[in-house]
Amino acid sequence: MSHQHKQSVIFVLTNLGGKSIAALAQLYAIFVFSKIHTPAEASVIFLLLGYAIWFQVLELGLSQTLQNRFNSRKSGAPDVRLMILVHYALVLALAAFIVASPLLPRLFLPADHYAVDSIEFRAFSIGMALMIIATSNVILQRMLVVLNKGLAGNTLLILQSLASLAGLALYAHTAHPDVVVSVLIYIAPQVVINLPLVLNVARKMLLGRKRPRKDSLRAICHDAFAFWTLNVLSAVFLGADYYFSAHYLSSEQIVSYHFATRFFFLSFVIYYAFVQHQSRRLTPDAVRGGAPAILKMIRSSAIVGLASVACIYVAVIVLDDMHVFERLTSKNVIDHPLMLAAFIYFAVRVLRDVGVVTLSSAGIKSVPYKVYALEIALGFTLLTLTARKFGGVGILLSMAATCLVSTALLFYLFKKLISEHMNTSSPVTI
Repeated sequence: MSHQHKQSVIFVLTNLGGKSIAALAQLYAIFVFSKIHTPAEASVIFLLLGYAIWFQVLELGLSQTLQNRFNSRKSGAPDVRLMILVHYALVLALAAFIVASPLLPRLFLPADHYAVDSIEFRAFSIGMALMIIATSNVILQRMLVVLNKGLAGNTLLILQSLASLAGLALYAHTAHPDVVVSVLIYIAPQVVINLPLVLNVARKMLLGRKRPRKDSLRAICHDAFAFWTLNVLSAVFLGADYYFSAHYLSSEQIVSYHFATRFFFLSFVIYYAFVQHQSRRLTPDAVRGGAPAILKMIRSSAIVGLASVACIYVAVIVLDDMHVFERLTSKNVIDHPLMLAAFIYFAVRVLRDVGVVTLSSAGIKSVPYKVYALEIALGFTLLTLTARKFGGVGILLSMAATCLVSTALLFYLFKKLISEHMNTSSPVTI
């Protein structure tokens, strides 16, 4: 095995390990917060974590842009450092505004459930500010990867997850839990542990050897806007379930909903890492050509995903029948109809994710744009009709139905792409 191959294997394993520890930290947080907090307090923390996919769009598409432009030698290290610092300044300013004003947090928490002067609202605002600052971590991680320091990035990911786990383990036995302290213990490590790296980037920018920038801010922003638009379209639907949960579910129902969905996050980590690694070197021509190897890759990724989702569902049901969760949380947090609806949604979601990642990795953006637009239009329509009447089950089945339709469209367009390519590439006969 060559040195480069060993490095790749180590990177993949440490990246998967870091994400797995992060997933375990999320599960552990559910047990701790459900046990030490009231449903009203715990639900606010869970809503905050559920909204993470919406907050992450404030990465602004810079991570993929800087990677592409750096690899194509359009951008240099000074350009990357400048954009990192500019982005960090922007998210710091936005975080300060969120803490100082209730305007933005109020968009996510309905006024009839959470008063602006309540401790739950304050905890949500502080957590929202920290999570927005932490969006810079995505850019920092990508910077380390393109500089062949991906192992250092994975180490930071592991350290912040371990710090959260250690903090939760100590805080789980407190006699006087405070929801603000809980948010700080769980989320602050994502900011604090990466802060030295940000300061080092600033030091090199200010005190290091001066090298001229080779890229224009206008070109970087133009490319970033294209990636950001795609990220926003993807995130709007996938994060919509927590928005409707905040408005139509009680605190107890939100806790059960978060339990149902977060367990399946473990399966997501497994199959998403698998399909990303499988499709890392795809090209548009390879996808359009419909090579058997690509179809085999899609099939194997789907099998891995469906198997992991099924294993999670069976494990949760068995553990609940053994009253494990009830002993850990002192509450009845597992709703079986909700778990079944979550299983259906995440099983369908596997097929959708495999198709989207395959096409996105190959650089084919036209199909994901159409799929995301359909999901937003159909998803919000179904959620509006079902959330109030059927609660969490209605939300999950609406998400599942939307993903089923979007997956059908995805593979129809994929097949059409292959057919068109085969027709144009075939020789013309008279």
